[in-house]
Amino acid sequence: MDRDRERSLVERARSQPAAFGELFDFYLPRIYGFVYRRVQDHAVAEELTASTFRTGLEVLRRHELHDGALGAWLYWAAAAATVDHVRHGQRIVSLGMTDGVVGEAFAASLDRDELRAALARLSGQQREVLTLRFYDDLNADEAAAILGGSRTAFADRLHRAITALHGAVTPGATDAA
Repeated sequence: MDRDRERSLVERARSQPAAFGELFDFYLPRIYGFVYRRVQDHAVAEELTASTFRTGLEVLRRHELHDGALGAWLYWAAAAATVDHVRHGQRIVSLGMTDGVVGEAFAASLDRDELRAALARLSGQQREVLTLRFYDDLNADEAAAILGGSRTAFADRLHRAITALHGAVTPGATDAA
C-alpha cells in the first residue's frame, strides 16, 4: 500500500470504521499468510492474526502509531505474537525453507531443488531476510520493523543475503556475506 494512502487511512480510521475496514482488507491476507507460514496451523494462525488486528485497532485509536505506519506495526506485532506462541512450547516452521523465497527472475533461472539446497547453505538470519523481502513481499520499512533495525540496516542485510545466495548457487563464487 502506498505510504501516503496508508497514513491517510490511519488518520481517518480513528473516527471512520470504513477506513479501518479498508486497512483490514488490505493487510488481513498478508498478516495471516505471514503467520501461517511460520506456525503451519490454520487455527493458530487465525487466532494470532485476530489478536494482532485487535491490538492494532487499540493502538490506532490511542494514537500510538509512529508515522502512521500501521502495516509495519502489524507485521512487528504478528512476529512478536508468533515468537510468544513458540515460547509457550508450540511448534514453528523454520523461516526460509519454503519454496519461492527469492525474486522471480532469479528463481526462474534455478531448479527448485537447487534453490532449496542453496538456501540450506545460508545462515538462518540470511534466510529470514530473504523470506521477509521476497516471500512475504514486505517493503524495507516493514521488514526493518520486524527485525528491530533501520531501513538502511535491512537493505545492507538483504544485499549480503542475496550475495550469499548467489555464492551458494554459483560454483566457485566467493561468499561475501
